[in-house]
Amino acid sequence: MSTLRLTIQKLENALKSHSMTKHEVEGSRTLAAVTVLFTMNNQELSVLMIKRAEALRNHSGQWAFPGGMIEDSDKSSMHAALRETNEELGIGSDDIDIWCQMPKVDTSTGFEVFPYAGQVSESVNITPDSAEVADVVYVPVRVFVDQSSKRSITILKNGTTRIIDAYVYEGRVIWGASARIIANTINIVKEAA
Repeated sequence: MSTLRLTIQKLENALKSHSMTKHEVEGSRTLAAVTVLFTMNNQELSVLMIKRAEALRNHSGQWAFPGGMIEDSDKSSMHAALRETNEELGIGSDDIDIWCQMPKVDTSTGFEVFPYAGQVSESVNITPDSAEVADVVYVPVRVFVDQSSKRSITILKNGTTRIIDAYVYEGRVIWGASARIIANTINIVKEAA
């Protein structure tokens, strides 16, 4: 698949065709939701990612998608994803066009994450909350489509060594649930091509 032919419209159509309408909640996992926001940045199809602040209790310092835990007051997991995106980046729900719900991803830390793919305007004003977000980057989608950025990394958790997939972009290592969400997205797009 040529990345030059991958446009916002083609991406939206591919993801909508695989939209998940319902997720079954498993056991006592902590529920969370994220936004996977695509835009054109420097004339290139890109996805918005954040580096979580070091002071955060969960997944601190990791590259992730905007989002967080689903609260009792949230009307839905999508509402939680939009609320958290607004809290973290100051992007209002009016500035986001949600296309679809993506396949859920479980984390080794006990989270069940519900991703929502959509689009944010190129000109949106981003105001990161420094208590939650250390950095913001637009990663070109070609980085994920081009397998040369994919790596296997070794992590040590609770005395156990594991080898997992990751993506590297300009020194940023994107791994864990974020890497699995990206892989799911790219697989859907490749199937539709």
